[in-house]
Amino acid sequence: MSGRLFGTDGMRGVAFEPPLDRPTLTRLGAALAGHLRDAELPLDVLLAGDTRASTEPLAGWVGGAFQAAGGTLRWAGVLPTPAVSHLVREHGGFGAGVVISASHNPAADNGVKLVNRAGTKWPVAEERRLEERLTMLAQDAPTAPLPAPDGRWRARYLELLTASLPPQPLAGMRIVVDAANGAASPVARGFFAALGAEVALIHADPDGHNINARCGALYPELLAAEVRRRHADAGVALDGDADRAVLVTATGRVLDGDDALLMWGRALAASGRLPGAKVVATVMSNLGLEAALRRETIALVRCPVGDREVWETMQREGAALGGEQSGHVICGHLAVTGDGLLTAAHLLAVAHRNGATLEDLADLERFPQVLLNVRVAARRPVEDVPELAAAVRSAERRLAADGRVFVRYSGTEPLLRIMVEAAEDAVARETAEEIAALARKHLGAA
Repeated sequence: MSGRLFGTDGMRGVAFEPPLDRPTLTRLGAALAGHLRDAELPLDVLLAGDTRASTEPLAGWVGGAFQAAGGTLRWAGVLPTPAVSHLVREHGGFGAGVVISASHNPAADNGVKLVNRAGTKWPVAEERRLEERLTMLAQDAPTAPLPAPDGRWRARYLELLTASLPPQPLAGMRIVVDAANGAASPVARGFFAALGAEVALIHADPDGHNINARCGALYPELLAAEVRRRHADAGVALDGDADRAVLVTATGRVLDGDDALLMWGRALAASGRLPGAKVVATVMSNLGLEAALRRETIALVRCPVGDREVWETMQREGAALGGEQSGHVICGHLAVTGDGLLTAAHLLAVAHRNGATLEDLADLERFPQVLLNVRVAARRPVEDVPELAAAVRSAERRLAADGRVFVRYSGTEPLLRIMVEAAEDAVARETAEEIAALARKHLGAA
């Protein structure tokens, strides 16, 4: 093995190819058992995954090797990623949770996410130690058969979500939910119906290959059209593992994580539940969010991209709310990780309780923002490419306080992400294109 296995959101790649091949994943299962044993943590793991055709075989390699190494495995079958966080945290007897999922990636990809006893993603240092242990194991660790999936974990997850809300908080609301043919497909209708909503469910027929396929949170325009066609009150688009939510208003307007942070931040502040009057968001969140929160006397604390970074910053800052523009939102009063079902339900409940609509509450005025992705051959530090680094610095000087430039590599794909905000769309687009052209010239893949 060479390089790191774990990125910003666990281990991810093409299913059945390194690092998601049998030798690596069986060694991972065995290494996890050894890690928990040495740390004197319970040799008991909750395992779940999304609806990809590759999920059960990969789960069998990881979970089977964990069992063969002396561990006890609870296989929950198809379940949203945040469900494992909630359940591990509540149960108290697990040494870890494991999720087989590639979140919003295409069906050919998959991944492994590790959850610690507190329900949060493993710290980077602990992932490093697990990787080191893995390299010392034989090429292919022995496995035991995966147990039958236990549906009680799914039922308990829904009970925990429902208990976080008052009775029937969405009574009479008509909503459309896009489950992205993913992990929320078996649970979304029942959950929102239990809250009193009339639910139309779309893209909830997973076949192992259609997860995230032109549906869900990555393609909210499809949901927007359906909301308008059905004259619904709102729409909810989830991604493949249901850890993010994108909302749609009755008019078909798409709302992202920045809208969610503003709406939820206001509601928490009004009820005295926003400690320190601060909200955490990543460097990708729009300047308009920062300005809108400032008008509410709420400070915006920025952090690097990734829901693990969001949560760790929330902990350091004592903040109760944080999230990403993509729709990963964490309310610390309720959870320690992003949960699309939870986020959507609470935001819809805020609107319903106030006799308002999402359209009424979503008044964020954004700075024009342009996001371009450049596929790269290698992730050379931008500062090591003089012409590109100079262009970024020049753009920052030109925009000054009226905009932002942010350039970073994706944690899961060979992409350089270029984000530019400016007071005028044309300026943002021209600046982003200028930087992207240089990135293609010096870093672009053939």
